[in-house]
Amino acid sequence: MLSFKIITQENKDQIIDSLTVGMADADLEYISEIIDSLLEEDDSEYAVSSSHGCLLVRVFDGRYSFIYPVAVCEEFDEALAAYSLRQYAVKEEIPLVYIDVPREELGNLLPLFRHANVDAQDEDCQFFTVKIMSEASLLDEIPGVDFGEITLDRIVEDDDGVYAALCKDRDTNKFWGYDYSTDKESPEDSHFREMAENEFERGVAIAFAVRVNGKFVGEAALYAFDLLGGCECAVRILTEYRGRGIATGVLSALRSIAARMGLQNLYATVDAKNEASKKLFEKCFDECSDLGDRYRYYVKI
Repeated sequence: MLSFKIITQENKDQIIDSLTVGMADADLEYISEIIDSLLEEDDSEYAVSSSHGCLLVRVFDGRYSFIYPVAVCEEFDEALAAYSLRQYAVKEEIPLVYIDVPREELGNLLPLFRHANVDAQDEDCQFFTVKIMSEASLLDEIPGVDFGEITLDRIVEDDDGVYAALCKDRDTNKFWGYDYSTDKESPEDSHFREMAENEFERGVAIAFAVRVNGKFVGEAALYAFDLLGGCECAVRILTEYRGRGIATGVLSALRSIAARMGLQNLYATVDAKNEASKKLFEKCFDECSDLGDRYRYYVKI
């Protein structure tokens, strides 16, 4: 997995030295020139990493983007280096945007992904910005579906209290994979809905209210869109509504929504100690991989 380090005047020599660990024949003078040119810019934060003989640069100017990989070794593969950014962006929930993409590299980059927006950066159309689109970022609004008595739709302001209670319940969330208190110890009830709205706006996740006969009973989510036609899914149900088969119905509803979105695969990663979720996904999904402390389930749409 890639690891980016923010560059400053004080640490640039140390960072250049660290880059050579994975690139023994790297052109240090060229790398130094690139980093010096970045540090001359005052309005953005720059961080660097390396992959496949290329220097990778992450830019933050209120939003994240990545300069198209720059070859700094004799043996390099710019397309594979660009592709390595995909896993990093998915894991960090950063929309994947390449900048300064040379015209001649578009033919190597665009076939790697299913959906992309391409905009010229100069009048001569020699360099481009390429925004890789997830199936979520292609949506104007959160979709909904009715599946018998179960409905999946957008989480709204009226749900704030019960949704916050779901998100704060320690027993429910011990296997969810995210602890809200690491970001905000005592959030307002609206905080959780607003976070979900922000993730949808960035195209990295979709949170659905699970309703039974119109009553909020839990949450379903599509997230970690892999930009190749797949994404992760998850379900959490309020304690008092468990054991009624709701989660099974929710997974069927999620598959319906995923099909409408053009997704090809759904995945679920489950803690090895989470017996209830293991039984759920063993019943509803087709394949399973044992990862030791986790199980990963798969189903084709």
